[in-house]
Amino acid sequence: MRSLHWSSQLLRLATAMCFSVVLTTACRAAEAPAESPAIVAVELTTAASESADTPAEEPENETPPSETSANDPPEKSLGRPTHKQVHTIKINTDDLAETSLNCFCLSPTGNVLAACGSETGEIREFTPTGEFVTSWELDHKPEAINVGSDGNIYVAGAGQLLKLSPSGEVLLRQAAPHVAAITANPEKIREDIIEQTKQMREQFTGQIKTYQDMLTPLQEKPEEERTDEDKQQIAMFEQVIKQYEEMSEQYGTEELTEEELDEKVADSIAYKSRIASISEADGEVFIATGSMEGYGYDVWKMDTEFAGGEVIITGLRGCCGQMDVQCCKNGLFVAENSRHRVARFDTTGKEIISWGKQAREGLHGFGSCCNPMNVAFGSDGSVYTAEDDTGRIKQFTPDGELIALIGKVDLVPGCKKVAISVDKEGKNIFMLDITRNEILVMDRLKPGETVSYSESESGGSIFDALKGVLGL
Repeated sequence: MRSLHWSSQLLRLATAMCFSVVLTTACRAAEAPAESPAIVAVELTTAASESADTPAEEPENETPPSETSANDPPEKSLGRPTHKQVHTIKINTDDLAETSLNCFCLSPTGNVLAACGSETGEIREFTPTGEFVTSWELDHKPEAINVGSDGNIYVAGAGQLLKLSPSGEVLLRQAAPHVAAITANPEKIREDIIEQTKQMREQFTGQIKTYQDMLTPLQEKPEEERTDEDKQQIAMFEQVIKQYEEMSEQYGTEELTEEELDEKVADSIAYKSRIASISEADGEVFIATGSMEGYGYDVWKMDTEFAGGEVIITGLRGCCGQMDVQCCKNGLFVAENSRHRVARFDTTGKEIISWGKQAREGLHGFGSCCNPMNVAFGSDGSVYTAEDDTGRIKQFTPDGELIALIGKVDLVPGCKKVAISVDKEGKNIFMLDITRNEILVMDRLKPGETVSYSESESGGSIFDALKGVLGL
């Protein structure tokens, strides 16, 4: 990491506060509804912010990672990948109407089922090599899709649950159980919106005052007496204040009108009606939805007729509308991205074990602000995790022991869904690139085949990096 030769105690304090604001604000923004302007992460362009977000530079004389081979002894390093990206499945081709890709899964035959569309939807079926097979139309946007242990296809979106046959026939359609709970008390939603708006105004006003108090003494210095450090601090504080003022303007200074409240209530209900994931095992269906209150997530359990819905897990923390909950014979596995962990529960909602930490380097943690973003299972019951910014996939036992680094794909980075699926042999692994409307396909390395990518098994956390920046 680049050194920051700033000796001023004031600047060190300011930098620490800026980091605190960025980390806290980004986390809250990640958990807020995507449409809500509630909190937006403040981006700093100073050296302090750049150094916290920039990977450590390689020492000049360090030897680059050596090539890895599929037939190298596995005990040498868990940091040697087992797969590489080989091709992409494009959802939008010359002979198909353009659409947006929301999620996907693998069919019982191993084909790719791509759930597409916005106001209305479509499921497009492709072979593992990307040849189009067929498509089925839906009357709403599909937000989650999975194939159950019964061979049927479960689709969720816009507050609706569908069960389809393997050929796409609609077997069952029903409103998701959380929708009734959301719409039962619109007055409570109005009260929450009013209180949230008030809190945001107060928070922004307080932050603006804090930074203005730090800025004013510097501005009062005669310009000819200002040092380079003074000028850097002034630029940094002015930028933070400007961005907080812009965010504050989104909330205004007047009370919300009835029309504005009605609009916000409708937006809140639509957001909370979304379904982040759906899965089925042994006759039980599980969906992840926004919590009734706040910005957390709940897990609902019901039977395959979508009856008997009950909340079994609450308080999960997810970023950017993402909360992947998948079930199998070993229980429920949650990619709780805002806590940087995989959590395993039994089917009653009792937590069994969790693993993971935030780490910019090393295999045993998860990188970027919010990871892992998605999970999937191998036919042997192993758990695969996917990370959004890095494009990295790892394999664990159901109890969290790292088995292998699968590898990484070339995808557009960002805080977003990166759904993965694994074929029955574990040979091909599929990963969603939602920005490009593509599905990336990885293949197992052949004996003797080499790739240059590898990773260290150990590494520090983002807070270790922050300590270095502040000289602590």
